[in-house]
Parts: sequence; structure tokens; C-alpha cells
Amino acid sequence: MIKMQHAALNFRPTILMVDDDDMLLSSVRRTLGGSFHIITNNSAVAALDWLSKNFSTVDAVLVDLMMPEMDGIEFLHRASEIAPTVPRILLSGNVSFLSLRDAINRGMVSRVLAKPVSPAILREALSDSMSCPLPSGARHKVSALEVGDAIENNRHSIVVQPRVSAKDFSIVGGEVLSRFACLQQRFTLEDIIGASEDHPVMNQMTSNMLYLLEEAAETLTAKLGVPTRISVNCSPYSLGNMDFVQFLMQRVTDFRRRHIELEFEITEHNPKVLSASFMRNARFLKEQGVQLLIDDFGTGNNSIQLLRHNFYTGIKLDRGLVSRMMTETLDNSFVEWTIQIAHKMGLSVIAEGVEDLTVAKRLQKYGVDEMQGYYFSRPETPENLMMNNVADIATS
Repeated sequence: MIKMQHAALNFRPTILMVDDDDMLLSSVRRTLGGSFHIITNNSAVAALDWLSKNFSTVDAVLVDLMMPEMDGIEFLHRASEIAPTVPRILLSGNVSFLSLRDAINRGMVSRVLAKPVSPAILREALSDSMSCPLPSGARHKVSALEVGDAIENNRHSIVVQPRVSAKDFSIVGGEVLSRFACLQQRFTLEDIIGASEDHPVMNQMTSNMLYLLEEAAETLTAKLGVPTRISVNCSPYSLGNMDFVQFLMQRVTDFRRRHIELEFEITEHNPKVLSASFMRNARFLKEQGVQLLIDDFGTGNNSIQLLRHNFYTGIKLDRGLVSRMMTETLDNSFVEWTIQIAHKMGLSVIAEGVEDLTVAKRLQKYGVDEMQGYYFSRPETPENLMMNNVADIATS
């Protein structure tokens, strides 16, 4: 049994450090590089530009008070506008009370550290800042670090929602989904996934989902049948990393021995679905016989463009689109058109969010291949999974 593959699972928090002292930057990279992923820059302007493009991957910002282009307090003030949930630490010499108050009010810093500072104190300050709320209520969003902490402390679980054939409602597989009991008391699941989507913690989440799925494999095959197909959401960020893709292939092989065929759902709204590294690795997975599905089809700008690529094997119609079919003429026509086009391209079509028989019959009429939704079963833990008693779909 494989619980984790350290190269794929473990991630170091990413720290952006800005200081015009190159020797200090080099020293910090050398002494703290084993615990943190240190991004350094001796230009405040360049660092802000980098932060604006990469804020979702940053876990803390560390900046010197005295910088030639702008002072550290101004830098942190701008950083707070770019990444309000990221902890901020100010390095200073003998700071006055007024400067300290300014740092707290304008930069909303987590800590102020006096130079020179030892690696041990810096490490402690970074760890403390990343685990504590920011002042002035600035920390209003979940961070990737909190998600990683939940996974590490066994506060991450899975549920499964079955998928059925549109012809006769027979079970054909299921989708495994993440749940965070504690975090979901304060944040929506969309917030949690969004905070993780372009961060190394997403690799950790996906890997842990597969571990939990492996633990439940015998229960799932007993309830969903043998063999069974299970789809797992996978971020384009993760699939852009060939090392992680190799890890996924190992898990695909392991699950095949358990009579489970893994499929991966790729969210279409993420711009990384158009990156060269993602497309290269996606083609590799298809060559290995792995099914890739376009998830949330019809919600973003990439839907139609993604149909041009030959490594997808199916699409999942967005639940919102499906729910509006019966009342919105445009959405109804789009669903019908999408199914026709997808079939002409050799793609299967799965409809999510099916909540009543009327919608199911409409989708069957249009030729959808599979369905998923509350009408058939709510997402449940593997041990509690059961199908609703539903009527047969009319074939006429």
C-alpha cells in the first residue's frame, strides 16, 4: 500500500524575501532552504510584479524596512492589496514607535523582526506567522497552508457520488470528492479548492484522496461493481508536473490491480489547461490509456477551445447548465448542441446535477451517455453509499 510519495506529497511553504543585501538573501536561502521554498529578490518593484503574478503560491512575505526603490512598509502595504491573506514580516534595524505603528496600520504586518536575526528566530517567526491570523481581520480567506495542515492532521476525507448509464440507470462508476469537516465550518468547499488549485498543496490533496480511495477500494467495488470506473478531480497545475504525472501513473496501475479504473477530471476554467507542459503530459496520459474528462464544461471561456485537443475522452456538463435546461431556452439548446458535437468528435458526455426524472428524460432524449446527481444518489462516504430507488427511464 502506498500512503504517500514524498516527492509528490510534501511541499515546502513558499516565502518571498525582498532585501537589497544579496549576501543576506544567499544566507537565508542556504540556511532555510530545507524548510522553505525561498524566492528572493533585491528589487522591491520587481518583487511586487512577481507577487502579482504568483500570489496564489506564496505562503509568507518577508521584506527589509530600508529598500532603495521603496521602503518596506510601503512594499507590505501594496503586498496586502495584492495578497491580503498572505502573512507579512518586516525586517528592520532600531524601529521607532511611529514606524512600528505605521507598519501595523499600513502594511498590516504579522511580525516585526530586528536585524540581525538568526536563522532559528526567522524560522520560528515564519512558522508562527503562517499559522496565526493577520491583524485587523485581514485574513478572511482560507490559505493553502491551512489546507495542507488539515490534510496532514487527518481532517481531510472523501465522499463518492455514483454515475449511471443514461439508458437504464445501471451503475457505471463514480466520482470521488474531497471534504474538509473543520475548514468547511468557516469556508466553502469552492474557497478551499480555489486556494489550493495552483499551489503544491493540490498535489498533496490529490495524493491523499487516492490513498483514502485505496483504503475504501474493496467497499466501493462491492457497491459499484467490478470493474468500476472512479473519476478524481486533478488540477492542471498538478498535471503540468511530469514527476507528479509519473506518480499518478503508478497509482493508476495499482488501482487496476484492484479492478478500479481511474479517470481524471480537469477543470476547464484554469488557464493552465492551455499551457505547453499540461498538454504534453495530458497526451502522455492518454497514450497510457488514462481517461481525461473536461469538468464543468460550459462555464468558462476555454470550453469550446478544449474540444480541439485530442487527449480528452469525454466532457462533464456543468451542474448549473443542466439545472437550467428546463427553464432557459439558450442553455437547453447549448446542452443539446454540445452532446451532438461531442459525439461527432468521439467524446462521451456525462451530465452532472441531475435532480429529477424530467431532466433525466430530457438528457436521455438528447443522447447523453451518463448521468450523476441527487436523483440517483447524494455524495456519501464509501461505507454509507447507496442508490435511490428510481423508476426506469422510458426508452421511447
